Amino acid sequence: MKKPIRFTALLLLVVAPLTGAAGESPPAIPAPLTLAWCLDRAAEANPELERARADASAAGHRIDPAGALDDPRVSYEASNVPTGDFDFRSTPLSGHQLGLRQKLPFPGLLSKREDAAKSRAEASRHRVEDQGFVTDGAVEAAWAELGFAQRALDITNRNIALLRQLSATAESRYRVGGGLQQDVLRAQVELTVLLQERLHREETIERAEAMLVELLDLPAHTSLPRTDELRISAPEPRLEPLLASLDERSARLRAAREQIDESRSRIRVAELEGLPDVDLGIGYRIRSRVDGDAVDGDDFVSAGLTLRLPVDRSKWRARVAEQRALLRRAEADLRAERASLVARTRRAHAGLLRAVSEEALLETGLVPQARQSLESSRSGYEVGRIEFLSLLVSQVRLLDAELRLARVQADKRLALAALETATGEKLR
Repeated sequence: MKKPIRFTALLLLVVAPLTGAAGESPPAIPAPLTLAWCLDRAAEANPELERARADASAAGHRIDPAGALDDPRVSYEASNVPTGDFDFRSTPLSGHQLGLRQKLPFPGLLSKREDAAKSRAEASRHRVEDQGFVTDGAVEAAWAELGFAQRALDITNRNIALLRQLSATAESRYRVGGGLQQDVLRAQVELTVLLQERLHREETIERAEAMLVELLDLPAHTSLPRTDELRISAPEPRLEPLLASLDERSARLRAAREQIDESRSRIRVAELEGLPDVDLGIGYRIRSRVDGDAVDGDDFVSAGLTLRLPVDRSKWRARVAEQRALLRRAEADLRAERASLVARTRRAHAGLLRAVSEEALLETGLVPQARQSLESSRSGYEVGRIEFLSLLVSQVRLLDAELRLARVQADKRLALAALETATGEKLR
């Protein structure tokens, strides 16, 4: 009995750390899976968003040190101790020397360093806001792709069931001599194609789930429920006001402007660092009374300063030139970011208009027409008025129309999410 007990104990010791590491209780996921829940979860747990927040926090903590003086330095020196007896009382020159030194930079340097740190911290805060829009857009895109994949699988399954009914009808007619063998074979071929398509749809669902699980930082084994309704009714924003407010609204552009301010402060910092700074020092020597001492053992006080002489001007000119080059880069970054956001805004707006128009066309026209056409074809085939090939064509058109409707509903959400990400503005 001892051997099984030892084996069980050993197994528990091995397994316990693993279960402890992965033993976090997963969050309660609502069914259906709503976009609002996903966005709230991402705001709390998304790693990229948390990284941006940590960067902003670190940048905020750099402000006070940037504007602070260097720490003062305290020194001790056993001064002028004879090596013969190492006695501080042997000569009036011996003593315990205490010193205090403080470095004082050129006036204005610390304030400019602090200004640069403040600009960087402000830029980091704007990047957190921008990362929030980026994360929300990515989450909605992944959620919409998952919703489309799930609905595409439903449509495919419905069409598989319908095609099996048509295949059974074709086989029945063939047995009684009212149909053709090629109709049965065509039905089987189309059924095989749909079964293969179903495998692709199931793979798409797995990929979309993996993307959303990653964005929401959920446990790896999480299986997501069916998403909420994909269809959304949202007003179509006009392009001109969005472009006009881009500089004001976009947190990314505000961060780029703060980076320019930081670069300007860094130029002044480099200029001031090339000017002399001063080390002030004060000393106090504690002495003992020694025979023959003219001042009868009084302690000594001393004071002095050290001036740094930046004689190698080429070094400091190079540092200023480096900061001026970084300023030009920051200004170019701002122009590039603005041009990119304008282009992304225009593309997303065009995609949204296309999705809205196509959704209306499919909902009110193509999908109902394809359903009516299929019903008419089925009735006609059952009484022998049309060929089986025409019936298959009607069925394929309905499948295509339903898939296109689900796709355009997802595309509408993707376009809105991309538009909000580019403009830095909530439009719903």
